[in-house]
Amino acid sequence: MKTGAEVHYTSPAGTQELVAKSSLARGDLMDSWRTSERNAHQGQDYRKIRLEETTFRGHPAVVWEYTFRLEGVPWHARLLGFEAKGKSYQINTWYQPAGEGKALAIYEDVKKSFTLL
Repeated sequence: MKTGAEVHYTSPAGTQELVAKSSLARGDLMDSWRTSERNAHQGQDYRKIRLEETTFRGHPAVVWEYTFRLEGVPWHARLLGFEAKGKSYQINTWYQPAGEGKALAIYEDVKKSFTLL
């Protein structure tokens, strides 16, 4: 699925999802992600791995990594948020751990090819 500000991809087997999106930047990036993390307990067995500030292509960024279960199925999430030119961007993936190698390779390709709007 693709809209003006979002591209969403689900793998054919349904074992990985990727989302890239943009919006207007609003407030402190880490504060926004901490709020999202506090509200993230909708999945079962949520476990935070990391939520930390970093950079992405020289821009302020936040990475958030966690695991959870959805309908009994384990999932791993890796989310990247960053701000550039007054916009906020996210490049996110959720995948089932059995396919981690391929899922992370695809995620890295998406991040490398991501173009700012």
